[in-house]
Amino acid sequence: MADPAPSLPLNIPDKPILATAQVIDLAEVAARRAEKFGALIDTLEAGVSKRAADAAESLARAGFDPKDQTAARDKAAAVARREVVANSSDARWAHLKELSAAADSLATTAQLWANPVTVLSRSGLGTPERTAYMQQLEGSGVVELRNMAAFAVASGNKVLGAALVSVVDRMPARSRPFSAQDLADRLVGEETRKVQDAIAAVKLAAQRAIVRNREWEAGKVRPLDRVKLALNTTKE
Repeated sequence: MADPAPSLPLNIPDKPILATAQVIDLAEVAARRAEKFGALIDTLEAGVSKRAADAAESLARAGFDPKDQTAARDKAAAVARREVVANSSDARWAHLKELSAAADSLATTAQLWANPVTVLSRSGLGTPERTAYMQQLEGSGVVELRNMAAFAVASGNKVLGAALVSVVDRMPARSRPFSAQDLADRLVGEETRKVQDAIAAVKLAAQRAIVRNREWEAGKVRPLDRVKLALNTTKE
């Protein structure tokens, strides 16, 4: 008996699907949370700097050499940073978890908004309108299909566009009267890019906060993290 054909796993993240407005709202919320986290780090850094400056000033008033003042400042800063890092851990990670959760919640949405064709293809799924369009388009010639595509764009009819994409997708590539990508871009391209930009903004806000936190804990810049962040910012 022949071995059964292996089944191909579906790459379906177990996250909820968010609508356009929800994704854009989430991006705005993430931006505010990232800003709030940045303000927290600024406050913590100001506290460390104050303790370091106080230590140097104390030695200055006592008449110590500038070299000793610098050493005292650096030592006080190191001690203060260790203490503040430990004491602020819960507060900082609460912010980071919120941002990471926001980014993680977009897994399914990102997959379903990967490109305009994917978005257009699900317009009107299961509706009588799409079914009727499919029946009417079956057997249509190249000229008729091209004309219907022009009508779909002119009227903004996404359901008709989805039916057209479904029909031409079954045709040989060289026989297709129009580009499904071009039709989808004209009908849902702008909306798709808005959602993609919002998703990227949420992920970037989380990444920026993580990098800021790592640098603050270490008390120094992390060049590799900054390069990765810059690359992702450019992609956005």
